[in-house]
Amino acid sequence: MSFRSIILLGASLSILAGHVAAQEQPVEDDRVLDTVIVQGSQLSRQKGIAEKRDALSVIDALGVDELGQLPDKNVGESLNRIAGVSMLVEKGEGRYVQIRGINPSLNNVTINGGSLGSPETEGGGRNAPLDIIAGGVLGSVQVIKALTPDLDGQGIGGTVNVDTKSPFDKDETLWGYATGRYGFEEIEPDDRAYGGENPYALDGTIAGQNKAGTFGWLLAGSWTDREYIAPGYYADDWAVNAPDAGTGSVGGAAPVNVKNNYYVIGRERLNLNAALELRPDDNTKYFARAFYATWDEFQHRNRYEQNFDTDVVFETPTSGTSGANRIAINIRNEETTKEIFSLAAGGENVFEALTFNYEVQMNQNKIDEDYSFWEWRSGKNFGPNTWTLNGDGIVVITPDVGTPDRQDPSLIDFRRARFQDSHMDEDAFSGQFDVRWDWDSDTWFKAGVKARQVERSWDYSVDRYDDAGAGLTLGTSSAFTNGAFTNCNEIMCAPNIFMDYEAMNAFLADPANAAYFSFNNDDTFISEFASDYDITETVLAGYVMGVRQVGPVQLIAGVRVEATDVDSSGYLLDGDAAARVSDGGDYVTILPDVLANWDVTDSLKLRGSVTRALGRPDYDAIAPRSSYSEEAGVANLSIGNPDLEARVSWNYDASVEWYPNELTLLSAAIFYKDISDDLVGLSEQFTTQADIVAELERRGLTGAVDPADITQSLNVSTTVNAGTSTLKGIELIAQTQFDNFLPEALAGFGVSASATFLDGETKVNGETLPLVNQAEQTYAFSAFYQNHGFDASVSYAYNDSFLTDVDLNNPDNDLDQGEFGRWDARLSYELRDNLKVFIEGVNLNNEPTTEFQGRDETRITEYEYVGSTVYLGFSYGF
Repeated sequence: MSFRSIILLGASLSILAGHVAAQEQPVEDDRVLDTVIVQGSQLSRQKGIAEKRDALSVIDALGVDELGQLPDKNVGESLNRIAGVSMLVEKGEGRYVQIRGINPSLNNVTINGGSLGSPETEGGGRNAPLDIIAGGVLGSVQVIKALTPDLDGQGIGGTVNVDTKSPFDKDETLWGYATGRYGFEEIEPDDRAYGGENPYALDGTIAGQNKAGTFGWLLAGSWTDREYIAPGYYADDWAVNAPDAGTGSVGGAAPVNVKNNYYVIGRERLNLNAALELRPDDNTKYFARAFYATWDEFQHRNRYEQNFDTDVVFETPTSGTSGANRIAINIRNEETTKEIFSLAAGGENVFEALTFNYEVQMNQNKIDEDYSFWEWRSGKNFGPNTWTLNGDGIVVITPDVGTPDRQDPSLIDFRRARFQDSHMDEDAFSGQFDVRWDWDSDTWFKAGVKARQVERSWDYSVDRYDDAGAGLTLGTSSAFTNGAFTNCNEIMCAPNIFMDYEAMNAFLADPANAAYFSFNNDDTFISEFASDYDITETVLAGYVMGVRQVGPVQLIAGVRVEATDVDSSGYLLDGDAAARVSDGGDYVTILPDVLANWDVTDSLKLRGSVTRALGRPDYDAIAPRSSYSEEAGVANLSIGNPDLEARVSWNYDASVEWYPNELTLLSAAIFYKDISDDLVGLSEQFTTQADIVAELERRGLTGAVDPADITQSLNVSTTVNAGTSTLKGIELIAQTQFDNFLPEALAGFGVSASATFLDGETKVNGETLPLVNQAEQTYAFSAFYQNHGFDASVSYAYNDSFLTDVDLNNPDNDLDQGEFGRWDARLSYELRDNLKVFIEGVNLNNEPTTEFQGRDETRITEYEYVGSTVYLGFSYGF
């Protein structure tokens, strides 16, 4: 058993033993905290426990404290505290959230119950980036792991719902919050680097209602600004070198190149939330809500690469010599702007036993991703060298005395420059209507319909300039570089050169320098059309469900039907021509659900459910983008597949939950998912003219491709529904405050722990493989104290390594994301009512993100550090 497992097990057992000894005494005994009003992090935990206990299905939740704050700065990182939920870290911050090991694109993210959509092209376009949403504008977050029929069917792993603040969150005519923080980064920027400054953030909410409590309004905003450094080490394409008697090499494993990056990352995030609510009487509610979020980011990367593939001799398995190799160096500045805008209006009317709910929603999402990317490369003239391979999997190359200076810009030639222009728009419109009929005090029925249409368009291009052979080097202009430096982090130091991409862009734009560059028409043409698509996805859904209370048992049953229709268009590339092609597909999915909740005692609850969910294919998979080539009568066609249908999953859940008091939860859950219609690559061959013509017609390519040219065969590569996957797991949660059996002076101490253990596999083309992007073990542990004005916590979150890329032909090329465990801490003090000051530390152990190859943790392909960050701040409410 690992050390982490021992800690978690010991914490859980101590909680259980303590509460058995306390015999479920309520928290309101004769020993109370300084304040009788539950507030701070205790209030956040209490809200989460209450929401989980009262839910119809298996959920976990986070609430805000009395000053409107979630535990973390963005939603993604807060969710990492929940059992079965882990965040995928991107440049040091949580971005995409996995639920029970399921790929983020197969989950659902909603805002106030309505679909959020995605301002992303990464991962196929369905990943919703939760780091764009600040915690300061939210009221609560729920992770729904077993869907009921009144929820969207999308969500094989589950649904993350974020609720924005409401003017009726407080029974006050005027109220508000303000939070400010200023931070300090452990890794300070070099004076010659592109940027880097201390982070800061501001959150604010102001709301009110009339004296009668019938009308309310709210405005909330959040701003964060951070620029930080992320030095990293990278190695590509590890390979086994056989012993060689001629050179005396004993053989061993090594990468073919060794790289180091000096990243400067800047992120600005703005969130705005507004709400109007009218409640003229107890039976009537109307609302209008608007949410806007923008994310501006730059990633400025200096990369220095030493090739390691010529005359490599292993004098021992971990050291040796190498011959003359290349130096490749590049500078890339990528600027990204994402926007989310959601506008919703609706209401609720109660007429005796009938409750009507209705809502219309509009979403507009977009992303612009532009970059300048300059690449420089020498000849094979740096060496000979000696090298060592240390225990961390790091290759250190040391040049022999008298060899050329590998940081001399004049020895590194221009290779090419590329300029990306990428723009994606997503417009969505939806409307839904629900009616609930309360038959009696123990029974109610609900039915509803929903329509949603998403229009998504992606326009992508890259202009490319190659070396024209006029002798351009990195040293041609002194403005190209800002000096050589040694890039160091905790596991390595390596040579690099600071470069200035703006000076390079200005050099290219000067007509006097035109002779140095050759515009690459062919590559630019392909990039202009290869990725573009337009997709319209329409979903019509309807459901019926019923809930019946039979003594202590609550039964929920119903069915949801979703009809999906896809119209899409893209380009067929054939040599130097691009033809617009259109295609479409449709399917109907039936999603029955049966759930049961049994209140065995006032504090013990059992749950069980059988539900069905779906995960629609990624947008880039259903777009009919294609490439075509023909030679000697043999044609090859690679094309997207608009006929793809959604993956579907049967989900089986069972759990036991114990709530001995309002601040304590012990829970154990097991689940099993059987996923069918997974996506698999497929190749087909057609040899008769009739079959060739029929296939071209089916693919919408009639007129774009002349079948008369195909005299031998048509080979088609695409993606189809053919795979299956299974996933099973256990989730454990323990949370309490030890007030019932600690001395009064120590009241306020508590712990929270969760652990998830997963086991999954997928079958593709007859092979059984581990489920991709699934960490088999995740843990979270937090120790906290709240009393005498202090509110403190120390938290640890961990996820095991997991497979990210599979090479069916050579498992040695498989890639895994390395394990990740991060320590955070926070301490606040209440100076007076509704005014707190705090200090918080993030990633106190400076945990890097890592990657390794071939399922071998010694074959490291990435070590990337962002360091620790410490914030000082205040929170004020009125």
